[in-house]
Amino acid sequence: MCCVDLASVSLGSKIVSFSDEFFAEAENMLKDTEAVFLPEEFTERGKWMDGWETRRHNKKYDWAIVQLGYAGAIYGFDIDTSHFTGNHAPVVSIEAANATEADVRSGKAQFEEILPKVDMNPGSHHYFVYSAPTKAYTHLRVNNYPDGGIARLRVYGQVVPQTIVASADGLVDLAFVGNGGRAVACSNQHFCSPSNLLLPGRGKTMGDGWETRRSRTPNHNDWAILKLGVPGYVDKVEFDTKQFCGNFPPLVTLHGTVSAEDVPAADAQWTELVGGVPLTADAQHYFDAVGPKDVAFTHVKFTMYPDGGIKRIRINGRPASS
Repeated sequence: MCCVDLASVSLGSKIVSFSDEFFAEAENMLKDTEAVFLPEEFTERGKWMDGWETRRHNKKYDWAIVQLGYAGAIYGFDIDTSHFTGNHAPVVSIEAANATEADVRSGKAQFEEILPKVDMNPGSHHYFVYSAPTKAYTHLRVNNYPDGGIARLRVYGQVVPQTIVASADGLVDLAFVGNGGRAVACSNQHFCSPSNLLLPGRGKTMGDGWETRRSRTPNHNDWAILKLGVPGYVDKVEFDTKQFCGNFPPLVTLHGTVSAEDVPAADAQWTELVGGVPLTADAQHYFDAVGPKDVAFTHVKFTMYPDGGIKRIRINGRPASS
């Protein structure tokens, strides 16, 4: 089962309120990068820490409320206390709600416990996996007993769209993460994951696209299979190589298939949507899809010849059902 980090800042997740962040800001927990430790770095309040850290001697507990970028069903957590060794949160629990931001801020949202109190170790990743996914939630409340630090919070799950995001021309990006699209398989992700292809915007660095290792084999190609969040009829496609200048793929193709599985079978029949087209450095490339217009595809397969990197893919079309 392929999941995304629902709490990632790349999805638009943010902290909406907190009890305390005296030493380090709660929003640090949502960074996509791994936590780092800088021995010589201090602030006017004490040691700089790459995470959320509250002041000492809390007689109750601290908390921070996370608004997920998109509502989603949760499969598990990674609560990371990396570099918090004498100052980590000793115990953590998590509550969740499906509510508007206004109701959360006003205190009207109804939170329910989805992770009971669990002990934390210093400088460690703590993984928790559900036997079945939760229902869809929009907000989490991370409780920190009684105080201390948490480096990162990863919330692994699948987006459950509350509304479908459409563009001005009425077409829908069928593969967009906000519409439930997911990368479910790939040939290689040595430098960065194909899940990045479906993120909002055009990204900040080359590191938030998909890039494979250099191939040394003749006639090599790399590929990624994307499960559309909204099965539909593909009309227009965008391939964006922003910031990929010396490592963009010279030639690419796109094919579609229909499958009830997360990952289509090895003998799945793929239909050409975009033939072999050249790409250029650091540019957005737009193509009209070919092939049948009466087939509601569930998956697309993007192939690079021979290898390289790309920032975003947009699969614009009409949903099979409203």
